[in-house]
Amino acid sequence: MNIMERAIHGEGGVRYLLGERIHNGYYHLYDGRVLHSEKGLQSLLVLENPLWKRILFINGIMQFTLKDEFIYHEALVHIPAQLFSEGRLKRVLICGGGDLGAAREVLKYKEVEEVVIADIDKRVTEIVKEYFPEILPSSTERITIHHVDAFKIVKQYAEEGKTFDLVIVDSTDPDISSDRPLELSHSLFGKEFHQLLKRLVPEGVVVQQAGAPFTMKNILEACYATFREVYSGDKISCYRTNIPSFGGDSAFVIRSALGDPAVPVREMVPETKYYTHEIHRASFVLPKFWGEAIKDTGS
Repeated sequence: MNIMERAIHGEGGVRYLLGERIHNGYYHLYDGRVLHSEKGLQSLLVLENPLWKRILFINGIMQFTLKDEFIYHEALVHIPAQLFSEGRLKRVLICGGGDLGAAREVLKYKEVEEVVIADIDKRVTEIVKEYFPEILPSSTERITIHHVDAFKIVKQYAEEGKTFDLVIVDSTDPDISSDRPLELSHSLFGKEFHQLLKRLVPEGVVVQQAGAPFTMKNILEACYATFREVYSGDKISCYRTNIPSFGGDSAFVIRSALGDPAVPVREMVPETKYYTHEIHRASFVLPKFWGEAIKDTGS
C-alpha cells in the first residue's frame, strides 16, 4: 500500500495530502506537514497532523499516532500480561516493537526483570526518539534492544534453550495476499516462526497483532489458523480493540498456557488510560462475522 503524496501551497507554507490505500478503492487521507522522510531498509515518514498530532508511516502504512497509540499498546500488552499471577511475569520478548511503546507498557510491571526487543530496523527506534519522545518508557534499564531480524534471533534463542514468559509480536502487517512478500514482518506470521516460539514459551503466553478484519480478514484467518495448528492443546483466542486512527476494530490472536485469556487474574496495573479489567473481558466478545471467520479455520 503506497502513499500518494501531493504538496499544496497555501497560507502558512507547504502542506501535504497523503493517501494510504486501505483497500481497493478505499483510502485514508492525511493532511499535514512532513517532518521527516527517508528510504532505506524500510520507507519511513513522519507527518504532523492537526488531529492525530505526529504520525509514523512505514512503507506507506500508518503505524501509530501520538493521539491514540496508547490504545493499541495497552491492549497489546496488558491483556496478555494480566494473565500472569503476581510475581510470575519475569522475562518478555518483543518481536518488532522498535518504537518502544509496547516496552513502555511492559515495564509498568515492576516484577519484570528483562525486556528483549528484536526489531530489524534501528532507524525506527532512532526516529521515535527524535520525533515521538512522548511514547518512550521513563527508563530503559531493563530493556535490551537487538536490531536484527526477529525470526533469526528467535531461532537462535530456541537453539540455545532460552525461555520467556511472554512473547509479543508487534510487527507491521504481513503480505499474506501476495506471492512475493515485501514486508519484513512476513515471516513472523508463519508456522515455522511459531513452532520456534512454542519452544521459547513452553508455559506462557504469545500474542500477535492480526490486522483490521473488516478490510483485511485474511490476516486474522491466517494468523488464527497458524496459532490453532502450532499451539494445539493450549487456549487460543481472538480479541479486539477499537483504534480510531486505524479506522475500526483491530484483531489480536493470543495463545495462553495459563488459563482463559478473557479472565484477568491480577491487580490492575496503574497508569493506564485505556485498559481496565472490564475492557479486558469485553475485548473477547467478537462480532458474528469475526467468529465465523475464525470458525472457518477449523477451530
